Amino acid sequence: MWNPSKSVLASSICTKLIIVIVIGFLIAAPCLVKGYVAYAFKNPDIIIPLLVTIYACALPGLISLFSLDRLLANIKAKNVFVEKNVRYLRVISWCSFAVSAILFVFGFYYLLSLLVAIAAAFFGLILRVVKNVIEQAVIIKNENDFTI
Repeated sequence: MWNPSKSVLASSICTKLIIVIVIGFLIAAPCLVKGYVAYAFKNPDIIIPLLVTIYACALPGLISLFSLDRLLANIKAKNVFVEKNVRYLRVISWCSFAVSAILFVFGFYYLLSLLVAIAAAFFGLILRVVKNVIEQAVIIKNENDFTI
């Protein structure tokens, strides 16, 4: 039977798998981008801006994934309403905004990336709201822990 513990474990496994996939993609990116541009764009002038965008987005993306992995580890250990989780959510949201900004700049080369930039900014905003909810829950939990 499916339960929250199995769900957290599945999320943790998926997060680790995605980290490996992203690192593998980053290693293969130059070859993959050249093939993609040759097939889809037929304009080799976009190769360098696309690679710069991919590698620039990779850093906040990997930071987000590692923060998510730590967040899931805390949840698995039954440490949900703790200050560390608020910090991890804050980091993930700021990384989403960083990716949004990078993709917005790339929008001058490829218009469709503006749509992804908006989606990343919206995701960052949702994470900020969740972070604020968890932060308030941590405050309430800490107050309750000191109440006799």
